[in-house]
Amino acid sequence: MNEVIGGYTLRRLLGSGGMGEVHLASTPTGGLAAVKVIHPALARDPAFRRRFEREVAAARRVARFCTAPVLDAGIGGDVAYLVTEYVKGPDLAQAVHDQGPLSGGNLEALAVGIATALSAIHGAGVIHRDLKSSNVLLSPLGPRVIDFGIAQLVEHDGLASQAILGTPAFMAPEQVRGEPLTPAADVFAWGGVIAFAGTGRLPFGGGAPGEVLYRIMQEGPRLDGLDEGIRQVVERALAKDPRLRPTAQQLLAGLVGGTRLAAATEVVERTWTGAAPATAPLLPDVPPTSSSAPSGRPTVGVPPAPGRLGAPEPRSGRKRRRWPWVAGAAALVLAAAAAAVPALSRESWPYEAGFGDSWAVGTSEGGTARQSGSGYELVVKPGWRLWKSAPRQEPAGGVIVSAKAALEEGAGEYGVWCHGSASSADRYEFGVSSSGKVTIVKRRAGTRGTTLYGPASAQSAAVNRIVAECGESGGKVTLRMWLNERLVAEASDADAPYGPNESGVHAASGATADLRVRFDSFALRPAGQ
Repeated sequence: MNEVIGGYTLRRLLGSGGMGEVHLASTPTGGLAAVKVIHPALARDPAFRRRFEREVAAARRVARFCTAPVLDAGIGGDVAYLVTEYVKGPDLAQAVHDQGPLSGGNLEALAVGIATALSAIHGAGVIHRDLKSSNVLLSPLGPRVIDFGIAQLVEHDGLASQAILGTPAFMAPEQVRGEPLTPAADVFAWGGVIAFAGTGRLPFGGGAPGEVLYRIMQEGPRLDGLDEGIRQVVERALAKDPRLRPTAQQLLAGLVGGTRLAAATEVVERTWTGAAPATAPLLPDVPPTSSSAPSGRPTVGVPPAPGRLGAPEPRSGRKRRRWPWVAGAAALVLAAAAAAVPALSRESWPYEAGFGDSWAVGTSEGGTARQSGSGYELVVKPGWRLWKSAPRQEPAGGVIVSAKAALEEGAGEYGVWCHGSASSADRYEFGVSSSGKVTIVKRRAGTRGTTLYGPASAQSAAVNRIVAECGESGGKVTLRMWLNERLVAEASDADAPYGPNESGVHAASGATADLRVRFDSFALRPAGQ
């Protein structure tokens, strides 16, 4: 039987390293994720546990541009795990080994994509510290950087531990010396990764770790074979003095003219897949390039004189390799678009809320609903209950509702609801209380509601993932509730059961003080999907 950790079923080993093993896993709601299981010896270390919680919280703040975002994490006893989005595709090290170096538009898109990821990582106050070719996954839509913020979990003082922590081939000189690191160390690693991707060689050569580290400290990088334009950027990124390196944002400014991260991501995806944009590009002066077109010599620079990726122009003397898995991505994108045309009038699933798409905001007698960054916050006055509906009707035949929420102030209960209506007040409510009790309640307008399950004790956390199912079968509604990937409650209702209608979030305060709950995610999908 496959091992289950934190509600995730481990299906097969993807890789292993100094901190633990990475597994492909099934999520409790039927999707796929990558689960990094930390070595038990580390998980038992109190100092590691403190760093783990701190650094995971920081990693959650990283925007999703060109990264594999952190979805979940847990630690307890001998078990610590980190869940990220599963990215299907080879890592850069394996791809270069199997296919040879990248060039032209593919190399430029890789450079932009990793710089975009670093901008997002650094923008969240995180330093990667172990950026390397095996930590860059090549998805059909472009590169994705993984393991950001996690390498520093085992950081200690001293050169020896830093050498174990980092990967010698991509370590910055200050990292070799064991000095406190800044984002400039990641920029140095970016230069090394792009040099490797474009030449197939490590910029400071191979051999024993001590020899590589000496060359990093004392010698210049070997960059012959890189296209001239991007070579200039890589040289500056590999400066021995971190003060002379561009920032990640300056790398972007040099590569794509200082555009915002979202636009840079579109440039990467358009170039990587070779697909023409459906509408006018965000950057009209950046012509799209094709993965199968002859490579050009773009004018690429860094501030104070930023350049732009230029239009392709033929270059003689070197045959360019067409990577089959990159060139094929264009066909996949076009085929997917063609297949989607007949379904444009149908709602797509799952629905995932950004909380900016018509969720109700405002103040009433019972409290306030408001957007809070990328989340949604309910502030409930003493003795009141608020429930808000998602701007999407439930599918027929049963629904799965999920949300991540944190009780930030006060006492009371909160959770999700389904098969109801915000206007009528009828609904099935799944709640977790500030004291760790779970309930399933059938609410009906004009009554106090009927408790179908609980209150029962459950293991709650600072941030709780609540998943509820309302399923139809034989004239009754089957109700199930998971808390942090564990099934904690089951009930059924055959007394004039409610049918598919609306779903949403709710919160109710105690009698003495305001309750404040923040929802960081919300999703709907048909049961069984």
